[in-house]
Amino acid sequence: MLSIKDATVRFGERAALDAVDLEVAEHEIVCVLGPSGSGKSTLLRAVAGLQTLDGGRVLLAGADQAGVPVHRRGVGLMFQDHQLFPQRDVGGNIAFGPRMRGAGKAEQAERVRELLELVGLPGAERRSVAALSGGEQQRVALARALAPRPRLLMLDEPLGQLDRGLRERL
Repeated sequence: MLSIKDATVRFGERAALDAVDLEVAEHEIVCVLGPSGSGKSTLLRAVAGLQTLDGGRVLLAGADQAGVPVHRRGVGLMFQDHQLFPQRDVGGNIAFGPRMRGAGKAEQAERVRELLELVGLPGAERRSVAALSGGEQQRVALARALAPRPRLLMLDEPLGQLDRGLRERL
């Protein structure tokens, strides 16, 4: 499913990624661990196409992703700081991916409803994201990452702001 070969990203003289290799099979769950600043988020951003590699390759289902735009990779990424769209309500944030993929309004609304139920926020479609708690924002970010049904889902510290019971349920 995912092959990372010799991935290198440099910020000036500092290598955030230095010839990283990783193979992830379909339906496999992989956890990347390391101290703060070790390149975990940079690796996820490179796979998603948000960070250009200085060397190496990212392949999805055997296809080299060099030059493939973010929206065509079929990758979902949930950022650790949520990065919700402040000008959109909860429903608009979740519907963004399906809308970009050409889903009709009824399909978008159904997907939003389904995902809000999944993350424990039923009926929150019209709420402002600014009015949400940190844990609620985190759940909306998770729903948004899941909404377009990505072939690869990457989560950057996805459950850190949730209480234990909700973390276990999700």
